Amino acid sequence: MDPVIPSPDVIPVHWLWFQVLLVVTFILHLILMNLILGGSLLALWDKISGKKEPGYAVTLPVLVALTINLGVPPLLFVQVLYGHLFYTASVTQAVPWILVIPALILGYYGSYIYVRKRDKSPQLATTGLVVSLLLILYTGFMLVNNSTLTLVPSRFEAHLNNPGGMNLNIGEPSLWPRYLHFITSAVAIAALGVAIYAKFTLKDNPEQSSAVIRTNLRRFAWFTLVQFAFGTLFWLSTPREVWMIFMGKNITATILMTLSWLLAASMIYTAFRGKLGITILHAFIVLVIMVIMREYMRSAYLKDIFSPSQLESKGEFWPLIVFLVLFIAGLGAIYYMIRLATKKISQS
Repeated sequence: MDPVIPSPDVIPVHWLWFQVLLVVTFILHLILMNLILGGSLLALWDKISGKKEPGYAVTLPVLVALTINLGVPPLLFVQVLYGHLFYTASVTQAVPWILVIPALILGYYGSYIYVRKRDKSPQLATTGLVVSLLLILYTGFMLVNNSTLTLVPSRFEAHLNNPGGMNLNIGEPSLWPRYLHFITSAVAIAALGVAIYAKFTLKDNPEQSSAVIRTNLRRFAWFTLVQFAFGTLFWLSTPREVWMIFMGKNITATILMTLSWLLAASMIYTAFRGKLGITILHAFIVLVIMVIMREYMRSAYLKDIFSPSQLESKGEFWPLIVFLVLFIAGLGAIYYMIRLATKKISQS
C-alpha cells in the first residue's frame, strides 16, 4: 500500500453486501437529488419567464429533507468500501468539503423561505430560491470534486504537500463534463417528476393535466439530449483504459453501455410522443444502468490500486440485519408520508 494511502479497515460482512446496498441507496438518493436540483432550476425558470407559480414547488423543502437523509446511507457505504481513499480525498479539500454541511442547512432554509413567502413577499421568495439553488449546486460540485479525487490516489501526495485543506481537484479533465452531466440530468428527471406530479394532483382538470404533462415530457426529452452530449464528453474525458471497458474490453460493461444508448433513444422518442408511463419505465431502467456503470468505471480507475474484494470481513451479520430492518421501516414511513402529502395537495 502506498504510504500516502491509509490501509483499509476490516468490514463486518462480505463486501458484496455493501456494494449492492451502495447501488440501491444511491439510486434512491439520486432520484430525490435530481428532483430538488432540477425542480429548483425549473421553478426559477418558470418564475423568471413569468409563468404561473408552479404547484410542485411546495414540495421542495420536503424533498430537500428526504434527499439529505437518503444521502447518508450511500455515503456511509462508500466509506465502508473505499474509506481509506474517500477520507484522504476529503482531508485534502477539508475546508470547502466541511462547508457542505452549513450549505445544506442554509439551502434547506432557503427552500422554506421560497415556499412560505411566495404570496406575501415574492422578491424574498425568489431570493430564497436562488440562495437555496446556489448552495445545492455548490454541494453537488464538492461531491463531484471528492468523487473524482478519490479515483486518482496518485494525486494525494501532491495535494498533501499543500496541507491547508483548500485543494480542489480542478485539474481533473472529467470534472466539468461530469458536473454538467449531473446538472442536465437533474433537470430532465425533475421535468419528468413534474409530469408525474401533474398526473396525480390535477385529476379534476384533465385538460390542464395533459398540457403540463406534454410540456414537461418535451422538457425531459430535450434535456436528455443535452445530457447525452455532456455524458459522452464526460465518458471520453476519462483515461483511455477506463472508457475502453465500455467499448469491448469488458463485455458486461459494454452490454450495459449499449443497452443504455438504445433505451435512451427509445425514451426520448416516447417522451416526444407524450407517453408518460413508458417514459417513466425507460428512465428508471436507464438510471439503474447508469449507477451500475458508475461502479464499473470506479473499478476501472482503481484497477491496479484497490478493489473492495481485498477487504477482510469478520462475518458479523447482526449490524447488517439491524440496518436492513430499520432501512425498510424507514422507507415505509417515507412512502406513507408522501402519500399523505400528495393526498393533501390534491385536495387543496
